[in-house]
Amino acid sequence: MTYSVLIIEDDPMVADIISQFLNQTAHALFAPITIVGRLEEVQDRVDFSTIDLLLIDVYLPDGQGTTFLTELRNKRISVATIMITAADDRETFRQAMTNGVIDYLIKPFQMQRFNQAIQKFLVLEEIALRKEKLSQQDVNQYFQSETKNEPLAMDLPKGISELTLKLIITTIFSFSKTFSNQSLSQRVKLSRVTTKKYLDYLVENAFLTVKVTYLDVGRPLSSYKINPLKYEALRHFTI
Repeated sequence: MTYSVLIIEDDPMVADIISQFLNQTAHALFAPITIVGRLEEVQDRVDFSTIDLLLIDVYLPDGQGTTFLTELRNKRISVATIMITAADDRETFRQAMTNGVIDYLIKPFQMQRFNQAIQKFLVLEEIALRKEKLSQQDVNQYFQSETKNEPLAMDLPKGISELTLKLIITTIFSFSKTFSNQSLSQRVKLSRVTTKKYLDYLVENAFLTVKVTYLDVGRPLSSYKINPLKYEALRHFTI
């Protein structure tokens, strides 16, 4: 599944950094990514029924992002929104929260903090897709999502070496998107039996997801990729 993104940002450098991060780090979860520098461009180019995530600045050449969000709300247009802005006053923050933003980042921001905002969005989407009725645990998962990015526990099961696990995780990050056990085995120069054991461990602990494709002839093909909800936790365990 992919999520379409609209970036409304008049600073080309900031827009490019955000776009590159989503393209390179989020493992092809976000596409297409549309970038506009003015609010008037939105009317000509954007159908909000196709947008899953909006990233918007406050101070734009032809208006304010907070006013634009109010207009969307009045039109009953609902879209998950992250505000990224230099506005550090309480009133702007209050207006943004009143308009339902899921996170608020003050420029200049760290990419780790931006990733936390993206994780919030992904947790929100996961909860929405998983069930119709919410439990308090579901709600807690969203509001406490920033605590999900803790490093892997070091209490490893028998047969799983910490050093080998770090090597495999580091190698996994060298793949741009999905990868197979065979391709991983070739890169780390270990047997496929060994790498499969470590992949099973990472899948069982939800750090990786696996998709099995059944072919007409031969064995089914398993493709792996990093679970975006555990991206930061996994990254902490690289060499």
